[in-house]
Amino acid sequence: MIARLRSNPHWLVLGTILLLAAFLRFYKIDAQSLWYDEGNSARIAERSVQLIVEGAAGDIHPPLYYLILKVWRGVFGDGEAALRSFSAACGALTVLFAYLIGRDLFNRRVGLIAAFLLAVMPFAIYYSQEARMYALLALCAAASTFSILDFRLPIGGQSKIQNPKSKILLYVLATAAGLWTQYAYPFVMIAQGVCVVLFTIYDLRLTIDSNRQSSIVNRKFLLAYTVASLIAVALFLPWLPIAVRQISGWGVERQAVALGEGLLDAYRTLIAGRTLPSAESALPLLAFSAFMLIGLLARDTRRDTQYTSVISRLSLLILAFLPLALLFVFGLYREAYLKFLLVCLTPMCVLAGRGILVIGNWLMGIVQRTAQITNNQLPITSTSSAILTLLLAATFVPSLNNLYNNPAYARDDYRSIYQLISATARDDDAVLFLAPNQWEVYTYYQRNDRNLFPLTYRPASYDDVAMQMSEIAATHRRIFALFFAERDADPDGWYELWMSGNLNKAHEEWIGNIRMAVYDSGMDRDAWQASPGAMFGEAIELVEASGRLGVAREGDVIPVELTWRTREPLDKRYKVFVHIGPEDGPPIAQNDSEPAAGYRPTNTWPVNENITDRRGVWIRPGLPGGTHGVYVGMYDSETGERLPILKEGQPIGDRLKIGEITISP
Repeated sequence: MIARLRSNPHWLVLGTILLLAAFLRFYKIDAQSLWYDEGNSARIAERSVQLIVEGAAGDIHPPLYYLILKVWRGVFGDGEAALRSFSAACGALTVLFAYLIGRDLFNRRVGLIAAFLLAVMPFAIYYSQEARMYALLALCAAASTFSILDFRLPIGGQSKIQNPKSKILLYVLATAAGLWTQYAYPFVMIAQGVCVVLFTIYDLRLTIDSNRQSSIVNRKFLLAYTVASLIAVALFLPWLPIAVRQISGWGVERQAVALGEGLLDAYRTLIAGRTLPSAESALPLLAFSAFMLIGLLARDTRRDTQYTSVISRLSLLILAFLPLALLFVFGLYREAYLKFLLVCLTPMCVLAGRGILVIGNWLMGIVQRTAQITNNQLPITSTSSAILTLLLAATFVPSLNNLYNNPAYARDDYRSIYQLISATARDDDAVLFLAPNQWEVYTYYQRNDRNLFPLTYRPASYDDVAMQMSEIAATHRRIFALFFAERDADPDGWYELWMSGNLNKAHEEWIGNIRMAVYDSGMDRDAWQASPGAMFGEAIELVEASGRLGVAREGDVIPVELTWRTREPLDKRYKVFVHIGPEDGPPIAQNDSEPAAGYRPTNTWPVNENITDRRGVWIRPGLPGGTHGVYVGMYDSETGERLPILKEGQPIGDRLKIGEITISP
C-alpha cells in the first residue's frame, strides 16, 4: 500500500484534500443555532415516512432529503451537529467528484486543484453546515455531471471508460435523486442537455471528415443519454403531478433589480461567499475569474487532444453559467434563492483549476529557459501550480473567518431567543410566531408547545386579528412576539397595530433577521398615578402617567401608560423614553420609541386631543436589584436633544420622575 502511494502520490494529495474538506465542513458545525428552515428540517425528519411524504406534497421541496435525514438522525442522533453532518458529508463527497471531473476532462493535476478549490470555497462550506438539502443537490449535480461527461464515447470509437454501464447507472441514480431533492434540479438537466447537443454537433461535424464509425459512436452516446434521462424522469413520475402543482402555485415575488447588478451579485456570492461584504470581495472575485477565464480560453498544446479540450471547456462553461442564467430567465432572482446555484461551483472550480495549471506550465517554461533545467530535474509545474492555488485560497480566508467567528453573519439565533425567554419563564407567558415554520424551529429547543402560538399567516381582516389576540392577551400576562418576514406574513401589519394599541410594549431588539418584541398585556390593581401638569417643551403636556407599583422580579415587564396632549401643532417627531435606574446614574433598563410604538408620531397629533401611549420596560435577567426611580422624558428623534420639563411652572431638568420600583434578585 505504501509503495503504491509512493508511485502514485496524487492519491495521497487527494486524501489530504478530502480530509481538509471534511475538517472545514465539520469545524464549529454546531456553533450556531438552527435557523428557520433548519428547524423545519429537524421537525419534519421526526415524522413517520407517510407524514413526511404527505407534508412534502404541500411544500416546495420534494421529500427525498427529509427521508434520508430521518434515517440519518436515527443513526447519529438529533443534535445540531448530527443533523448538519449529513450535509457536511455530501459537501466532502462533492469535492471528490470535482477531482474526478477535472481528472477525466483534463488530467490529475487539474482534478486536484479543482478539488482543493471546492474544498475551501466559502459558499460551499456554508451550505455544507446547514441542515437543508442544498449540499445534497450539489452532490447529485456533480455526480451526474461526472457520469455524463465520462460515459460519452470519444471520437474514434475508443472509450476511455472501463465500465461505461456503471457510469450510465450513476447518471440515472444521481439525476433521479436530484429531481427528488429540489425542484430547481431541472436547471442542471437543461445545462447537461445543452452539453449533449454540443457533443452531438461537434461529433457530426467531425464525422464528415473522418469515418462512419464516428457516426455510430455518436449515435450510441446519444441513445445512451436519452434512455438514461428517460429512466431518471420515469423514476420521478410518481411525484411529477405534485411537483407541477406546487411549482405552478408557488407565488414568487419578483425582486426589482437591474440584470447586470443581479448577475454580479449572484456571481460574487458564489465565489466570495455570503460572509464577505461586497467592498471586500474584489480580490477573490478577480483572482478566481482570471484563472477561470484562462482555463476557458487557453488552447491545448497537444494536437491530439485539442478537440476534446474545446468540448470539455465549453461544457464546463455551460454547466457553470446556464443555471445562473436560468435563475434570471424564470424571474427567480432573490438573495434567498442563490443557494440553488451551489450546483455551479464544481464546474467553475474545474475551469479555474485548468487556468492555474496553464499559468503553472507557463511559469515552468520561463524558469526552465532561464535556469536551463529540464522538467525531470525540478517539479516546477507542481510547485508553481500549488503556490498559485494556495494564493487563491488565501483570498477566501476573510470570508471563512467571518463564517466561523463573526456573529454578524451568523444564522438567526433561535437558540439564544429560547434561552433568553426560558431564563425567566412564567406559566402565563405567551410566545407568538408571526411567520410559518417558526414554531418548528422554536420547539426544537423547547420540546413542547406550551404557551406557543403560531399566528394566522396573512390574516383575512383586522377583526380576525383582534379576536385572536384578545383571547391570547386575556390569559397571558407577558407576551414575546417574534417577527420574521413580516411583509409576507402580515402584509397590512394588523398584528403589530393591535398590539400597539392594546398592549404595553416594553422591549424590542433584532436577533439576526428576527425582531423580538416584549409586551405586557395590561395594568392591574397595584397601579399608581403621577400628578398631571408637567410640560415638555413649550407645547406638550403630560396629562397623566400610570404604572405598576411594588416589587418586580427579573423578567417582569413594568407597564406604563402615558397620556399626552399638545397645545399647538408640532412639526417635529419626538421620541419618548422611560428609564429605570438611579437618580444620578445611567439607566439599567429603558424603553425609547415614538408614541404608541411608533403609530402616533408627534407631528401628527391634533391640537388638544389626548394621545394614549402604552409602553413598558422589561427587567432583563441579570439586572441589579434594589430600589430605582422611573423617569419619563422626550427628545428630538433627529438631534437627540431632550426637551426641558416644567413642573408646576418650575424647571426640573430634562426628565420627570413618575415613581419607583424595587427589583428583587
